[in-house]
Amino acid sequence: MTSGEVDRELVETLLTGPAYHQWLGLELLEARPGGVVIGMACRPDFGGNTDGTYVHGGLLATLADIAGDFALVTELGYGLPTIDLRMDYLRPAKPDDYLRATGTVVRRGRTLGVADVAVTNGDGRQLAVARGLYSTAAP
Repeated sequence: MTSGEVDRELVETLLTGPAYHQWLGLELLEARPGGVVIGMACRPDFGGNTDGTYVHGGLLATLADIAGDFALVTELGYGLPTIDLRMDYLRPAKPDDYLRATGTVVRRGRTLGVADVAVTNGDGRQLAVARGLYSTAAP
């Protein structure tokens, strides 16, 4: 990909291709060089407790990890393995929330990339923040 351009079709294909991503129902809402916004509608089967009053935090971590990865994909054009993910939960997601994960490249190096992610609900309230470290080495 050239600087300043994003191959949105490629990014969307990489995002929606894996079966796990399909099961999650991920949507590419925005793609720009060095950044993405990925959406995910929560469902009752995402529950983190027997009462079903909140979404399991692992799903928020998954969404954050994917958004960080895909922020780098917009610049590199290929998927990247995660090396490390730091996640801070600020408040719970609810089963009827529509989540938006905004991933932004902090640094893209020859072998490593760093991305920050904010996960918000439909009201724009921040639910979690994350920082991911990814291998940027060419496949």
